[in-house]
Amino acid sequence: MLEEIGGSMFSENNQISGRQVFRLLTYDFLGMGTLLLPTMLADTAGRDGIFCILAGILSTFLYLKLLRYLLKGMKTSYPDFLKQKCGKVCGYVLWGGYFLYFILMASYTAYLFSTLMLNGLVENVSFYLVLMLILLLAFYGMAGGIEGRARVYEILFWFLMIPLFLMLFAACREVKPAYWSPVFVADGKEVLSGSYYVLFCYSMVSIVLFLKEYVADRRKCVGAAEKAVWFSGGVFAVLYLILIGLFGAEALAQMKFPAVTMMSRVQITGGFLKRTDAFMFSIWFFTLYAMLNSMVFYSGNLAAKVIRDCGGYLEGKKRMLTYLILLLLVYGVTVLLYRNQQFLDRVTFLLWRIGTPFVVGVPLLLCVFGKMPNRGMEERRTEKCRTKKHGVEVCGKKENRDEGKKCKKNVRVLVLVCFLFGCLFLQGCNVAELEDKAFPVLLNIRDQDDFQNVWLNHEYAGNKEVDYNHLKVVLIERSFLEKEAEVEDMLSMLEQEKEVPWNAYVMTTESCDRLAQTEGELDVLLGNYLEELLENTSGIDQKAYPTLGMLYEERANHLETLYIPFVDIEGEQSGAVEDDTEKEEQSATVWDDTEKEEEEQQPVMTGKPQITAYEVWKRGRAAGLVDTDTARAAFFTQNFADDYTLQLAPELYVKVDAASCRVKEIEKIGAGGLTGQIVTVTVTGEGEILSGTVSASEKEQLLNTRMEDYLNAAATHALEKETDITNSYRNLGADNRTWYFKYQNTPAAYEKDIKIQYLVKINWKSE
Repeated sequence: MLEEIGGSMFSENNQISGRQVFRLLTYDFLGMGTLLLPTMLADTAGRDGIFCILAGILSTFLYLKLLRYLLKGMKTSYPDFLKQKCGKVCGYVLWGGYFLYFILMASYTAYLFSTLMLNGLVENVSFYLVLMLILLLAFYGMAGGIEGRARVYEILFWFLMIPLFLMLFAACREVKPAYWSPVFVADGKEVLSGSYYVLFCYSMVSIVLFLKEYVADRRKCVGAAEKAVWFSGGVFAVLYLILIGLFGAEALAQMKFPAVTMMSRVQITGGFLKRTDAFMFSIWFFTLYAMLNSMVFYSGNLAAKVIRDCGGYLEGKKRMLTYLILLLLVYGVTVLLYRNQQFLDRVTFLLWRIGTPFVVGVPLLLCVFGKMPNRGMEERRTEKCRTKKHGVEVCGKKENRDEGKKCKKNVRVLVLVCFLFGCLFLQGCNVAELEDKAFPVLLNIRDQDDFQNVWLNHEYAGNKEVDYNHLKVVLIERSFLEKEAEVEDMLSMLEQEKEVPWNAYVMTTESCDRLAQTEGELDVLLGNYLEELLENTSGIDQKAYPTLGMLYEERANHLETLYIPFVDIEGEQSGAVEDDTEKEEQSATVWDDTEKEEEEQQPVMTGKPQITAYEVWKRGRAAGLVDTDTARAAFFTQNFADDYTLQLAPELYVKVDAASCRVKEIEKIGAGGLTGQIVTVTVTGEGEILSGTVSASEKEQLLNTRMEDYLNAAATHALEKETDITNSYRNLGADNRTWYFKYQNTPAAYEKDIKIQYLVKINWKSE
């Protein structure tokens, strides 16, 4: 009967399949790799970090070739093989090195696990409580042995990978390809350092040596590891490209958990989900849990072998007692990591700079200097077979257990893991707590000397706890926005507040109090009204409007020119806007004439907030107001406008649909042989005449020429205020490396040196 069970799909023979090895290793790779690797690569190699990933993958494959050769000569378990090849004393020393590495890695994983949970899912909960629950869950999961763990991870694999791929796909919509360039900027030392970080994430591939004794078909052990490297490497590469494209290399290098923040940056149509980053935690919950279990499992096996050599025997309850002692040891080390930053730095250094070379180098040295035994050599047994009370012979292997009981235990582990994650994910949602909380949709930032004091006063005002998870709009007074030091402090503090969503829109006004007085005339809350004002703007993509996340990124990147909507009450124009309009009226260009005509056509909604201008946000700071027509021209040029209506003559109105604008920087020799820096914008698409008449013979040329004059006037008008409506500075790395290195250290000179020229090639529809 036991033999029949042992041959079934769910046999309890302490063996796992090659597919299960693939999924176990994938979990181990993805945990820390997706959390820590992007920031490390961005800080070391910047945009060239993708080449570090490729180099690390290739190095790992070469390393696996050596492990395959080593496994061919192993007829015993890897620890016994070490003692056999290196001698008893040296073997025990190597055992101790592996044991220390496993314990420290388990503690570091537990620390990372607990910190991640506290920062993202649970609030106002003790670190020690979260850590204890995680370790107890790990202890319960160890009861199923390696077979039970492999089955749980096998079942959950695609339930975790499919949501990960869907979230990566959703994030692709927000990627800016210009952030990927320039490449080949990092030197060889930086690329090697980044490759070493990748190798650290793959250092656990040497675990295949420990897994060898548990794999049913040992020929598939290395093959499964190679598949895991390919799969995880692909995830690393795609994730890194997405994160670089979302945040930029400079901003990514300063982020703690960028992959978690990624979903906060993503805009979900409909706005019903503001904290989409919470869905990402399911990935790391199980990957880090798997990593923690693996480290404790292998350290426990080493401890069992030491006790075996001393004449003892660990099985059943005794083995679980060993795991419990090891988890208590992990708990103590993790607490030290949490309470002592210096100890955390030392352990991190030990794992990265000593632990990685150790676990990678020991098998390498065995391959290079060790003499492999003959493949036909009989395995020497160093211990005698023992007999259990019930007369079942055990020769270095676990005793077969009752299949039914063990399968039920595996199911219970799976259910408990999912239940605990569900409890963490849904925490804070009971009725009593909801009644005690306030969920503002609008955050007003007035012109105050100390934003931190204002924030704290706001946090503790009233009888309810303020929860900003549903925040939609941050409204900043313009006088405050012009103070660089205060704005820097504000952004730093908001970025640290985990409940403040990154995808909350940013708007500016002259007086928050004046806008607040109009809320009684609105059918909805002011925050909801302002959000609808942006999202329901005809023909403008939501990506055109800055969010908190964009402002955070620009503090480090200094690449984008953003346009923050300026909100005012129609009919009560502020002094700041009046000053700008007075300057615009002094010019006699086509731009000014069309602006006056459009103002006469715009409907006036007295008493309700409207977007009357835009604050230019350039190089991470406010750079003055521009009118709505300038901003609309910028949105059109940057392909944020689905359609674009403009006035080319007093009675001539046209509309352009499905336009595509291609921006390119060129050097052009002008009069006197002087070289001018020209940004050319080629406009293609379909257009139609809304009102007015143009003869059929001259329609194509006349309309394109007039549209060129209109856009050129708009660009010149903006450049007078040192504003580039093409936003071409961010594309220099990809389009013109010479300009990129020229203006990298002097970005303020860019708008002063360039000229903008539009080339319109619109196909106009026949009437």
